[in-house]
Amino acid sequence: LSSLSLSISLSSLGKETQTTVRTGHAALSPLFSIFHSKGLQLRTRFRILWFCWGCLFQNFLGRHPRTFIFISRHAMPLPTFTWEDVAACNTEKHALVSIRNKVYDVTKFLDQHPGGRTQLLLGAGRDVTQVFESYHKESTKSVLEKFYVGDLTSNELPTFPEPSKFFTTLKERVNQHFKSTNQDPKHAPWMYVRYVFILSLFIAGFIGQLVFADSWGLCWVSSTLLGVAGALIGLMPMHDGSHFAVSHNPNVWNMLGSIHDVFNGCSHLVWAYQHTLGHHAYTNIDGADPDIMTSKPDIPDIRRIKGTQTWFSRYLKQHVYAPVLYTLLSIKTRLQDLYIVYVLKMDGPIRINPLRTEEHAMIVGSKLWFFTYRVIFPMLFMSWQQSLVLFFYSDAVSALWLALAFQASHVVGEVAWPHPDKDGVIHQDWAEMQVATTMDYSTNSWLVTFLTGALNHQVTHHLFPGVCQYYYRQVTPIVVQTCKDFNIPYNYKDTFSEAIGAHFNHLYNLGREPVKSD
Repeated sequence: LSSLSLSISLSSLGKETQTTVRTGHAALSPLFSIFHSKGLQLRTRFRILWFCWGCLFQNFLGRHPRTFIFISRHAMPLPTFTWEDVAACNTEKHALVSIRNKVYDVTKFLDQHPGGRTQLLLGAGRDVTQVFESYHKESTKSVLEKFYVGDLTSNELPTFPEPSKFFTTLKERVNQHFKSTNQDPKHAPWMYVRYVFILSLFIAGFIGQLVFADSWGLCWVSSTLLGVAGALIGLMPMHDGSHFAVSHNPNVWNMLGSIHDVFNGCSHLVWAYQHTLGHHAYTNIDGADPDIMTSKPDIPDIRRIKGTQTWFSRYLKQHVYAPVLYTLLSIKTRLQDLYIVYVLKMDGPIRINPLRTEEHAMIVGSKLWFFTYRVIFPMLFMSWQQSLVLFFYSDAVSALWLALAFQASHVVGEVAWPHPDKDGVIHQDWAEMQVATTMDYSTNSWLVTFLTGALNHQVTHHLFPGVCQYYYRQVTPIVVQTCKDFNIPYNYKDTFSEAIGAHFNHLYNLGREPVKSD
């Protein structure tokens, strides 16, 4: 009996349930509860009784003084959940998540989660399969079993097959690289130097506007630096914090994200819903990726970026007016944050969970603070006209910088735009889809890597979002080689200007009137 493993088929309970019993350290009471279940076959009762007597006899002989019966799965069938059932449990009082069509109750795990309760609450009430698998090691799955409460019977958003050999091999190679080089993929002290430099540049630009208010030349230079630094805050500290990519401390992640709220007036929480839970999980999937959400196909939008949108004549010049629209991105984001949280309660297809008091305070308070220090306060040193002109100029620089950096990676004709089948299934491995829907550019340039926050290594970023961007230049060659080994096309442009050109070429092509087939 020392290595006995007993499988008891409880088919008489209405559903085939396999209960595995092993020797270990505890009591026999769980097995006795099965023994007294109604409808249990006499033969099954006899097998349970015989097994228990055998364990007790060994205990009497002293061979196994700590005999334990472990039930790996409940004898009674577990409940099933629809995605709506899971969606209703999205608060700290009751938090459910689903992974690979299994539902887990993580309510009691919130304060034990190594990644912090805030991060776990973001995923509460939804399918987090792709997020979980891209941020966690395979061994982490064993931790989930104790929280397993049932199975998911429907899905809100597209689903993917199990990870392919490509992804498992790539993960093994990258993990081996960090192990062999004795590097922690989240530990990069040099990043903190960059953060300090960016914040110093931002403060210097802001103060420069006030000090040199009477000198339009120096004032414009200061305003330009302020705009560039604002973009870099979004590309580095905020972006790194939203992906838990620097440090293993959740407080550091939240602090880095909050910099975006305080300095730029944009909510890093709303960004996390849109970017981390939405865009990264469902890249370029129409109806699932918030980054490519547009109006309904038959209703005119500002841009036409997808073939599913109906063509209108207004799109003819979209490649010309798009840069002007991009300069308004930051203003749009600040206003949209409030509309998303307090009116829509959705960011595209991604639901916003009920906010906690401190989250409400951060969203509203940061916007009031931003308007005060960026718009009102400068009026003490210059005319209100000059103050507004400088504000809109620096904000436009920041917004245009951010927009181009992001658009060049996904909104181009060279990448894929996947479509799920009628059941909402994407018949392609998630990692392979990330490679297909993303374009890298100028990955050998340190300067471009710095100025874009390593978004030029976008494929690596999507496959390994939890790795600090400092290491992307080490990881990208591994990604490229693995793509070659598995014959997976890798989209790439040699320069940043070529990547930007690809974006505007995409806008130009989709702005043309489609040729009608006979």
